[in-house]
Amino acid sequence: MRNQQTPLGPIEEAALERLYKEYEPVNDSFSRSIAVDTVTEIDLEASVVHNVLDRLLSKGYLYAVNDELHITDSPP
Repeated sequence: MRNQQTPLGPIEEAALERLYKEYEPVNDSFSRSIAVDTVTEIDLEASVVHNVLDRLLSKGYLYAVNDELHITDSPP
């Protein structure tokens, strides 16, 4: 579940919006490397994207199952 006490920063929002364009929340899964490739399309370096994905996971916007990532639910 999302942590409503911890809002997303602009880069996190942009990354999540990019993932929403490619994947259906809850139903679709994707590897971390695919997520990095997808999010780097918004002009971020891979090292930054890894940190952004970690923050999205810790804030509950993404979750991991068996090394696959999922979007928690529809856009905020």
